[in-house]
Amino acid sequence: MNVLIIAAHPDDEVLGAGGAMARHIQDNDTVTIVILGSGLSSRLDAPEALEQPALSQLRNEAARAAAALGVTDLRLHDFPDNRFDRVDLLDIVKTIEVVIDDVQPGIVYTHHPGDLNIDHQRTAMATLTACRPLPGSSVRRILAMEVPSATGWGDPALPFVPNVFLDITQVMTKKLEAMSAYQGELRQFPHARSLPSMEARAKAWGSQVGVEAAEPFVLLREILP
Repeated sequence: MNVLIIAAHPDDEVLGAGGAMARHIQDNDTVTIVILGSGLSSRLDAPEALEQPALSQLRNEAARAAAALGVTDLRLHDFPDNRFDRVDLLDIVKTIEVVIDDVQPGIVYTHHPGDLNIDHQRTAMATLTACRPLPGSSVRRILAMEVPSATGWGDPALPFVPNVFLDITQVMTKKLEAMSAYQGELRQFPHARSLPSMEARAKAWGSQVGVEAAEPFVLLREILP
């Protein structure tokens, strides 16, 4: 099985689907990560002010996070952080379509359309557009992931109500190890992007479905044979 993770920013992929990626790697699936945004420029007055050393460090952290999960195919892009609404949606769609054509994924993980973060919203819409079910499409399943500090604070009219849960009990340490690579993105407890919060959240979702730790997803589309 070829699996594709489409995330807006470095660390979203680990927060939302780090356990899923580790599980897929264990199952000998091929996993590709696409990160669309630079991940730093929203903290600056203008995206072009982003300094190359800071960008290089974050990209190195993304590579270390992927390696911790066993993923070797990491593709990084530089759409402006928290400014995806200033980019033509078609440009984002075409970037994803190139990867879809190359990877031919059966399963795609991406953001929830109701997330607070505008980049997450645009990524979700672009993914659904790029994965539209045309004849010959390889994509059979699209899952929306939860990104703490964005998903739970989103549009009340589009709540994140998971209907798919993945047992990540045996790979929880890998998820935490991958997130630890993002030293610039980690926060102190009780922030949602702290390691204790991530573990507690996984255990809470797990207890909801009878396992020790779980990642939750919303099934956006599934095409059964």
